Amino acid sequence: MNFVYDDEELLEPYEWQDDDSYEEIENAPLYHVSTKQLHDFLYAKFYQFSGTDGIFIVGDGHYCFVVDIKNHTIVRRGTFSWQQRQQINDILKQEPITFFQYQIKDEAYDKEFGLTRNERLKKMCLEEVIDEIFVVRYDVFLEICQQFHIEGENPSEKYLALKHKIEKGYTSLHELLYKELVQKG
Repeated sequence: MNFVYDDEELLEPYEWQDDDSYEEIENAPLYHVSTKQLHDFLYAKFYQFSGTDGIFIVGDGHYCFVVDIKNHTIVRRGTFSWQQRQQINDILKQEPITFFQYQIKDEAYDKEFGLTRNERLKKMCLEEVIDEIFVVRYDVFLEICQQFHIEGENPSEKYLALKHKIEKGYTSLHELLYKELVQKG
């Protein structure tokens, strides 16, 4: 299993790298949870979690992963290989749904699946640089808008139009902007 800490995105098997944190777990309780609770386990920071501390598997029969809870807080999450995930989902579908009580302290953004780890990192960096140049280097921002035919009546509209163009996926536009703004920066 491939573990990441609470402040990191859960990695799918196609994103695993040799230097990731892998652990073998012989035995862990399985809990069939609703899709909403699975989403909370995936993206939320809990407090006052009613379950016990430890490592266990949560899934809704379609997607599953491991959570490591200490002091009633999720500290790590982990994913399985494709084959292990399918086997676990088959078992979970036969189990009754368990409901946990907890309060959500904070919630992370939903992960955009289908991108590689490198593409996600480049995209996050690009979004931060665009925010920075809009505020600090507005002349560069206007050049980028002109170069990529970003239209708008005022600065806010241009900013929102550019952010909308890079909102989903990772395309050649993302790569061009990354090279122009980050690498040449």
